[in-house]
Amino acid sequence: MYLGVIVNPKARKNLAASGDRGAELRRIVGGWGEVHETASVDELRTTLQQLYPRVTHLVGDGGDGALHWLINETRQCVTDPGRWPAFVPTNGGSVNAVARKAGVRGRADVIVRALAAAAERDRPPPELRLDTLELAGETADGAPFHRICFGLAAGGVGNKFYDKYYANPDHGRAAVARVIGRTFGDYVTSKVAPGRMNRPNWAAHLFAPTHARVVIDGEEVPTRTHRLLHAGSIDLRIGGPFRLFPKAAEPGALQFQAGETRPSRIVAQLPSGLTYGSIRGDRVRDVNGQEMIIEAEEEPLSPIIDGERFVGIVRLVACAGPRIRVAQVRPARQLLPW
Repeated sequence: MYLGVIVNPKARKNLAASGDRGAELRRIVGGWGEVHETASVDELRTTLQQLYPRVTHLVGDGGDGALHWLINETRQCVTDPGRWPAFVPTNGGSVNAVARKAGVRGRADVIVRALAAAAERDRPPPELRLDTLELAGETADGAPFHRICFGLAAGGVGNKFYDKYYANPDHGRAAVARVIGRTFGDYVTSKVAPGRMNRPNWAAHLFAPTHARVVIDGEEVPTRTHRLLHAGSIDLRIGGPFRLFPKAAEPGALQFQAGETRPSRIVAQLPSGLTYGSIRGDRVRDVNGQEMIIEAEEEPLSPIIDGERFVGIVRLVACAGPRIRVAQVRPARQLLPW
């Protein structure tokens, strides 16, 4: 085993933390790997080129976003997924759904300590292979767009939810509940007493439809407005009990959601929709499938991909991507249960 630990010194939690984050992790890693601080995508790519092929486990000091960049920049260095290292998310981001899915427990220092102990004993942790989505598309200026991801909110409620979720100083079940509560309250007020609205209407923002032509497995979705426009390769949990993409829980199953339904139906179903991962409607397609094509109309898409926002996308094709190896690391008190 040889560890590669990537730290973003510009991450909010690292900027707010006291002490030298990189030095702390280097003390933990010891001679069983390397810790690198990368403040840009270019620095990350250069670092990964230097680490390959000796690194066996690649640790991102963050959540889904950090893992997303690690995977995609690793692909820039090594195109064959079979030669990629095992990835390790560390529950240190705003969204840590992939770590939860993989059963990875603890933050970066705890996880790196467990990995270093495993390396010293030459007993690698067990691994889980996770399905991904392969996204191929085009930007508004004609450039190709490619990403590997686990979850896509191309538009609609799921996409706009993140604007409000990230506006909270903390990220967890309380933040999710606040977004739901504020949206519900604003919707009711706008209907019952619109003259009393004295603040920005979150419901109007979240329920604004995305205009696009959508085709799932060769069949066009019969609406060009979408309040649901999502795709997932695995079932995810955000903020504790809130669940997304339950139909993708089984290996090899992709879940696609697209279509239109009234805001009142979304409000009525929003708590159960976030708990069980599904919203019903006559013009909603919520299915397992193999391919979803999204072509933007009126304005480009700004999709949320693994918690990261990308702008200026006019076309996306989502299908099955490579399976990713994720090391299942446990807390320090369970250093080597395997």
